Amino acid sequence: MRRAVVVFVEDNNHLLMQLGCLYTSLKHINASDTDLVVFGTKEALKKVPNDCIKVECEIASDPPEFLNYRFINSISCLVEKQADFLVKYDYILRTDADTFLTPAWNAFYPDFYTVGRGGYVNDKETRSNIRRIASHFNLRHQGLFNLGSTHYGNASLVREVCKLATELTAYILTEEFKSGEGKWPGWYRGVTSMYACEIATNHLVEQLTIDPERLDFGSASEESIQNHPHIHCWHTDNMFSKFHFTAGKYDHLNTKDLDVDIINNYCLSMALKSKEYFDIKA
Repeated sequence: MRRAVVVFVEDNNHLLMQLGCLYTSLKHINASDTDLVVFGTKEALKKVPNDCIKVECEIASDPPEFLNYRFINSISCLVEKQADFLVKYDYILRTDADTFLTPAWNAFYPDFYTVGRGGYVNDKETRSNIRRIASHFNLRHQGLFNLGSTHYGNASLVREVCKLATELTAYILTEEFKSGEGKWPGWYRGVTSMYACEIATNHLVEQLTIDPERLDFGSASEESIQNHPHIHCWHTDNMFSKFHFTAGKYDHLNTKDLDVDIINNYCLSMALKSKEYFDIKA
């Protein structure tokens, strides 16, 4: 059994510091069946440790709207030919750099394609627009809304979802938001790829598990790490905050006596330890 954790980074110090946290947590849990696959720009990959699998790729630019929607790169990087080697893996976890893996990852082999829980569908208009776009392309929508940003499942299927989601993101950006940004928390350009991934997943995935306990669980939690394999840094000023970490606000803290069985302490410990591997200044 082989697994790949797949992320994208560009040459941005905050992103690279966040990747350092994911990298350090994977080393910490000693997951011998898991590779960290980092897609990124040439300059970014120079700063990534050589025990990662590094794949150079350009910033997505077709259509040009992608240049002002950088979130697409974490999806589109899995679509091109340079990602074909990923089919050798049994599972792919497609995720973001601002995440951590815990020891619970070592026993996390779901039977079905699994995602966390999102929060981008908050009104009837958004729900209706998503269904309308799916119908426009003759795609099935199973009524599963608010899917999380992290996807975990069969390698080929994750790539199929990414391919369709990339095409849908291009359409939504160029057609749905050609004359305006919309407004959060309603129909909003800033979460276009979330809409696209939801439509693609509903169409392509026969059996889907939405499991917010095990994917994209919040980094500020005081629960035990034992039931949460994958932690995601949402926007917060509470411990653990990725913003406070990249701003250096935790650098003075001593982690010696931390109870690292607690999620926010675990994240802090991994983040500060990551400085041994990623010597990057924000």
